[in-house]
Amino acid sequence: MRNGRSTGKPTVAEEAWIKAVKRRGCQCCIARGYEHDPDSPMVEAHHLLSGGIRRGHLHTVGLCAWHHRGRLMFGGWSHAEHRELLGPALSEGSVPFHAEFGDDDALMGRQFEMLGL
Repeated sequence: MRNGRSTGKPTVAEEAWIKAVKRRGCQCCIARGYEHDPDSPMVEAHHLLSGGIRRGHLHTVGLCAWHHRGRLMFGGWSHAEHRELLGPALSEGSVPFHAEFGDDDALMGRQFEMLGL
């Protein structure tokens, strides 16, 4: 693990981690009972922060476009319906997001569990 490496092109190991995270799905949706197709482009790798700075490529968790960026994903659902059914988006503020889904350490721990590590 290369601490401090937060930007730039991921190494082979970092890229493999990111791919596995995205393939497993959005942990927030899964917590709400919604699974994702492993090949869905909706799941993104969210880089966790420490003091406002990215921890590195190996400190990423799977979030869908809604939970990561507040992007509406389901046609016919309003913003309010997305929020009601899926919970808060991180882009709406870290306080409500973390109150619902846990702090960064809890998210990282859950990601390890989801990948069987």
